[in-house]
Amino acid sequence: MPTRVLLDSNGFLFGFEFRTCNSHRILEMLSTGEIRGVVTDRIVREVLGYLRRHYGKDVSGKFRDFVLLTCDLVLEEDARIRPDHVAQVGAKDAGALAAVRALGISRLVSTDSDFAKIPERRTPRDFLRELGKRPRPGDE
Repeated sequence: MPTRVLLDSNGFLFGFEFRTCNSHRILEMLSTGEIRGVVTDRIVREVLGYLRRHYGKDVSGKFRDFVLLTCDLVLEEDARIRPDHVAQVGAKDAGALAAVRALGISRLVSTDSDFAKIPERRTPRDFLRELGKRPRPGDE
């Protein structure tokens, strides 16, 4: 069974826009089934909204298909978002943290500093290192 990882919206967007970044390598691993993604409905809306605004509905629609084929979807209304989740990462990101904890996922990949203090958070670079992959140079 492939490693499950929650990928935050910035990972999808960096990976889409910058072909030489570590997030793009993670998207490649999703596409080959080497890892299995988990996303919340909020993450999907953020990613697709950005892509639709900047690239149009056709690109957004194709990327939606990619996300839904490579990731398990968690509805934030079904996640038990506790007050301590909100206190740790803020209201916007609390659903992702609740999903990670409810599903027992050990890795949440994000460059968002709101997640910096939670033990599940990995930068794309750190995540690739943990999997024994050589990360590409760069900040993310």
